[in-house]
Amino acid sequence: MDQHPDSAPALRSRAAHAELEYIRRTLDAAGSFSSIPGRGLVVIGLLALAAAVVNQRVTGAPWDEGAQPVQSLAVWAALLALSVLVGLWTMTQKAHRTAQPVWSPVLRKALWGYCAAMLLGGILSGAVIRSGRFDLLPEIWLGCYGSAMIAGGVMSVAPVRWMGIAFLALAAAGAALAPSHGLLLLVVGFGGLHILFGAYIAWRHDG
Repeated sequence: MDQHPDSAPALRSRAAHAELEYIRRTLDAAGSFSSIPGRGLVVIGLLALAAAVVNQRVTGAPWDEGAQPVQSLAVWAALLALSVLVGLWTMTQKAHRTAQPVWSPVLRKALWGYCAAMLLGGILSGAVIRSGRFDLLPEIWLGCYGSAMIAGGVMSVAPVRWMGIAFLALAAAGAALAPSHGLLLLVVGFGGLHILFGAYIAWRHDG
């Protein structure tokens, strides 16, 4: 007797096929988030070093005695804006070069965690600036950015998560150091770590 099209074996076969198709789409989407741009991180690191030099030689760091808080904070605000532009542009270029989609469901999920941590950093920064506690800014910036990279890096390549952990370690070190080390911490973090991990990602993960 012929089996009905909707018999148990046929249903199991269709269910297995649907599950395999779901797994394939998930892996394809996850692979698209490997488009984190190592070269872009290197450029951002170099921009961070330039921002630190401007702070040191022109405006002073925001937490230094006699510094120009508005001008010194504007330097880092400009760095943030430039970093977003560089990151988006280099991510798009890498995605096109490696034939990966720029936008994917996994990337959207990763951005929830990343943006939440960055938003928290902005809220805390505003609070300490209003209170005049500029000396807390390095720990907030490093800690929240590290948390953002760990949250977003769950969907990305392992070096992104390790970079986030390194930023958190720097934030912890900042909590134990004098405020005078704040600019050095930012140089090591936003400058050195971006360049180090960016170069590694560019080498091992197609740019």
